[in-house]
Amino acid sequence: MASADTILRLEALSKSFGGLQAVRDLSFDVNAGTITSLIGGNGAGKTTAFNLITGNLVPDSGHIYLRDARVDGLPPHKVARAGIARGFQELRLFNRLSARDNVEAAIPNLRGESIIRALIGGRELMDERNAADARANALLDDLTIASQADSLAERLSYGQQKLLSLGRLLAAEGELLLLDEPTSGLSPGMVDDFCTRMRRLTGNGKTILLIEHNVDIVMRLSDWVVVMHQGTKIAEGRPEEVRNNVTVMHTYLGITS
Repeated sequence: MASADTILRLEALSKSFGGLQAVRDLSFDVNAGTITSLIGGNGAGKTTAFNLITGNLVPDSGHIYLRDARVDGLPPHKVARAGIARGFQELRLFNRLSARDNVEAAIPNLRGESIIRALIGGRELMDERNAADARANALLDDLTIASQADSLAERLSYGQQKLLSLGRLLAAEGELLLLDEPTSGLSPGMVDDFCTRMRRLTGNGKTILLIEHNVDIVMRLSDWVVVMHQGTKIAEGRPEEVRNNVTVMHTYLGITS
C-alpha cells in the first residue's frame, strides 16, 4: 500500500509481445527522496518496466501513478512534463554539439531562435539564452567538466560523456530520475564519485529509480531493492534483506547453498 511519501506506484502491470510476457503483474512503490534499484538478469523485464513508466510502451493491464495522478497511457513527452526524466544506457548525445549546447538542448520550454523573434523579441530571447547558458554552465561545473563546455561531445572521454549525459538528465528538471546502467564503463574512482553524487541528489529532493547489474553498487547505494525474474517480481526489501533472501540467492545471485 502506498504511503504519503510515495512518488511512483506501479499496480499489477503486465505487458506481452506476441506470446512472450515481458512483465507480469508487477507492483512496487518508490518513495520520495530515496534510491530504489531494479535488478534481475537479462530478460527479467527491467527495461520493459522502464518503458512502461516513461510512456514508451502502453501496459496491457495495470496502472502507473506519479503522486496521485495516473500516467499510464500518456505519451513520453507528457510523462516527462509530469516530472519523470530518463537516462538511457546508450548515451544519446548530440556528438556535433558542444557540451554546453547538449545540456541546453535538454532544458524544458527553451524556445528556439527565429527571424521574427530576433526582430521583435530580441531582448526576451537574449535573456532566455543567458539564463540557459548560466544553467548549463552551473551543471557542467557541478559535474566537474566545466573546462569542456565548448568541446564537442564526440571529443570527450567516455567518462566525461557519461557525466554530460547525467547533466542533460538533470537539466530536464524531473523530480523522479530513471537511470539505466549508469555506472557501466566507469572507473572505480568515477563509480565512487557517482555514488556520492546520487546521494547528494536525493538530499536535494530528487528521487532515483535505477537499473544496475553491479550487485555491490546496488547494496551500497540503494534504500530499497526490487528483484525481477522472467517478468515477475520475486522479492523486494532493504538491501540486506534482499541479499539474504533465499529465492534471490538461488535465482539471481547463483548461490546454491
